[in-house]
Formats: sequence, C-alpha cells, structure tokens
Amino acid sequence: MARVFFRPAAAILATGVLSSLLGSAAPQAARASGTPTSLVAAAPIEPLDLRPDRIPSAAPAPTAMPSPRPTVRSRPVATPRPIPVPVVNAQEVALVNLDTGRFLWQSSSRTRAPASLTKIFTAMVAVDLIGMNTTVTVPASISQLPADSTFMGLTPGERLTVRELLDGVFLNSGNDAAETLASAVTSRSSFIAAMNAKAARLGLRGTHFTNPTGLDAASHYSSAYDLTLAAIYLESHYPALVAIAAAPAMTIPATATHKAFALVNINKLLHSYPGTYGLKTGWTEAALGCLITTSRRGGHRLLAVMLGAPNGTAYAEMPKVLDYGFERLGVLPRPAAS
Repeated sequence: MARVFFRPAAAILATGVLSSLLGSAAPQAARASGTPTSLVAAAPIEPLDLRPDRIPSAAPAPTAMPSPRPTVRSRPVATPRPIPVPVVNAQEVALVNLDTGRFLWQSSSRTRAPASLTKIFTAMVAVDLIGMNTTVTVPASISQLPADSTFMGLTPGERLTVRELLDGVFLNSGNDAAETLASAVTSRSSFIAAMNAKAARLGLRGTHFTNPTGLDAASHYSSAYDLTLAAIYLESHYPALVAIAAAPAMTIPATATHKAFALVNINKLLHSYPGTYGLKTGWTEAALGCLITTSRRGGHRLLAVMLGAPNGTAYAEMPKVLDYGFERLGVLPRPAAS
C-alpha cells in the first residue's frame, strides 16, 4: 500500500521540480529573445542598402587645356595734338560752330566800325517791316551818297520789289538799295530806330547804328561777338536772305518800272574757298576789311566774323580762320577750289 502511495507523491514531486525548471527557463528564453547588445558590439552587422543599384557612368573625357595666349604689349594711347590758333592779320575775330552754337575762337569783344556788315540788320528789319513782295520807290536822297560807295545802280524814281532790292544789298552791297529800303514805308530815322531795337532784342549790348549802310559815323559801331550772334539769328530765321547771299550772280530783268540789273556777288570767297555760301562783305577807311563768312564741309557748318583786316587782306586771312575751325571739327583737308 505504501509503494502505491509513493508513486503519486513521486509524480507530484517530479512535476514540481519540472515546473520549477521550466519557470526558471522561461525568463532566460525571454532574455534570449531580446537584442544581444554584447554580440552586436563584438560583431556588427552591416546595414542593408535599400537604394537601387546605380548604373556606373562613363568616365569623363579629359578636358583639353587651353593653349597659352601670346603676350600682347599694350600700345601707348596717342595724345591728341593741340591745334594751334593761326596768326591772323585782323583786329577782331570770332568763330562759331553753327550746328551747336559753340564758339571755337573769339579774340575779344571790343566795339569797332562794322562797315557794310551793318546791312544784315537793314535786311532783317526790311523783311520784318515790309515783307519781300512789296514794291517801293527809289528816293532822290540816294544821289547824296558818297561817290566811293558801293552801288546797285538804282535811279531815283524807279520802282522795285523788296526782294529785288535785297539782291542788290547782298550781292553788290549797294548803299543805294539800303537807303531805299530804309525810307520805303516809314521815315529813315524810324527805320534806324527799328534796327537798334532789333539789336537790343537780340541782347547785343555793344551795337548801335546811325545809318542803314554802314558808312563811318561816331555812334555807329558793333563787335565781332555781336555780329556773330546776329548772323546766327539771320541764318536760322531768314532762309530767304541766306539764299540770296549764296547767289554768285543774278540778273533782274527790266520791267515797266525799272531797268535791268546784272548783279555779281562781290564776296570772293564764294569762288575761292570751297563750301562758302555767304554772308556779307564790308569795307570803309575806319573799319578796314570786314567779313561775315558762312561755310560748310563734311556735314559741318561754320560762321566766322572778321573786323579790321588791312585793305585787301580779308579774303586771304579768312581762310585761315575757317581752316582752323574745320580742323577743330576733324574735317580735313580743304577741298580744291573749282
């Protein structure tokens, strides 16, 4: 009976021991299922590269090295040669670039007798007061002009248009034509007052007139500077006068009121200096040789005024002034005269 009882007890005891063993093994199995940190440290596992495999690119072609440039020595920059002002035998000179209004040369601004350069005012005022197409009568007073005056060749009592008289003013520098214009529609003194008013409006403080011809008188004077400004104004505001001054010669046919006139421009530079197209000549004993000259070359225009050139030298001296101006503008050489 005792042997039978022992077997269940032994079985129970064995079951307990086995349970104890299984219970102690469970934590070990649990610990064994955790991350084996000591193993990882001893034998690290390489991480998996989840990126797709890359296709290897071709090796880059070698870059050609640029050949060395030849050494270029810098050339020294040429310094513009100063253009010397010419020696001119005259008492006053002014030179202006007509395209810009800039003075290129101005000797001084002293007042002097202007001789027949006065007539550019006579012409402008006549156009202002009378117009070009009005017919006027030649006065008897022209007979009192000095014998050595320049004449158009008018006869008292003839009737001519203002345009025809202006032809005589510019081409022949006719004192008889200037006096006729001054007494055409107003008194001579009123016309001269209008000339002085014109000068004042243009801001010419060194200019005053006592006659329409430019004959010498104590209170009759101007300056190269003032005459330059007046000529610039004429050039831009009186194209008909510019055209008349450029004519080398002109024939006025006879009409029922006047004889025929064959006019030849006494401005020698129209023939001797290429590009000249105006403007006015003058001479008296007190003023000496005087010129207002306009000339064009190479797309540029110059206007020069000369006062007080010794008798017979103005036409030789003015080209020096014009050559200097065109050289300043880079327009050389002077074309040959035709």
